[in-house]
Amino acid sequence: MDLDQNDFEKIIEFLASENFFVDKNFSPKSIGDGQSNPTFLIRDKGNNFKVLRTQPIGNLARGAHRVDREFSVIKALFNKGFECPQPFALCNNSELIGRMFYVMDFEEGDINFDPFLPDESFEDKQKIYKSLAEVLGRLHSYDIDELGLSFKKNQGFMKRNLSLWYDQIFDDVSKKDKEIEKVYKDILNKLPTESSLSLLHGDFKLDNTVISEDKKCKAVLDWELSSFGEPLVDISFQIINWLIPSGVLYGIGGDWEKNGLPSASDFLSWYENSYKKEVDINSLRNACIFSLIKLFCILKGIENRFHQGNAISKDAEEKILSAPAIKEVLMNSFETNVNDIIVS
Repeated sequence: MDLDQNDFEKIIEFLASENFFVDKNFSPKSIGDGQSNPTFLIRDKGNNFKVLRTQPIGNLARGAHRVDREFSVIKALFNKGFECPQPFALCNNSELIGRMFYVMDFEEGDINFDPFLPDESFEDKQKIYKSLAEVLGRLHSYDIDELGLSFKKNQGFMKRNLSLWYDQIFDDVSKKDKEIEKVYKDILNKLPTESSLSLLHGDFKLDNTVISEDKKCKAVLDWELSSFGEPLVDISFQIINWLIPSGVLYGIGGDWEKNGLPSASDFLSWYENSYKKEVDINSLRNACIFSLIKLFCILKGIENRFHQGNAISKDAEEKILSAPAIKEVLMNSFETNVNDIIVS
């Protein structure tokens, strides 16, 4: 995806008014898959790489592609010394180029898409996963009142979020899945109505982090889905990777040990040490079911859009084929002993 030259000139002019000066001779280079918010590499007057992140062109669903939300989060977290890029300037006036945009620092490092980290040593695999757990725990340990974010502080985030996803996919009798419906109704009653709230990333995963040469998480990216909610949302999204078979999405399955990865139990312990709180196993089990139902709904949503001819993701078909495996993991997890959810 290219950035229109006229738009880029307007962006340069706006950034100059914010005392951020762009190298006009360096053409923006698209980076990332561009499926969410188009992202470009640019350069400042000092020949340092920076990142320009914009909303997509066209009509946007209400509340989607909130780059202004992303900017506010990374600004608040950067001020706390958290692992995220330094933000520089935000244009929340969509009339300038037809969409909002912001500029942040470019973080040099590795972005890994394979959960088994095949090019890393045993020691480095352990370091990377430990760093991910510790960074997530630190994120959840912040007092949300001290972050200065204008997010809503409503209790019952997980209940609302799960209902939203479920109702979007199973919106009439013909689409009902009786097995999923049974699990959904059961777990909805078990999710908390009141709990302590943390800042959630909303899509915390390996390929949304930049790993430095010393094999530590240098920066967490893509905060579009961030909100205040139960920290169980983010940590359960990690723990289910040990339940999902290898080869299915980000699944590690039973292949973690022979590939030199830590156990889910190790990951959880590292997280708890950083979060400075213990995680209730029964609550985490329910949160894992929550994450699996939500993931299944997301995959079914991709399938629906695919059949309608408007699934834009390059790997849409692969994700659609993963849905039956995720459903099997969900049903097995629902029936298993609560203590066996945490792979050790």
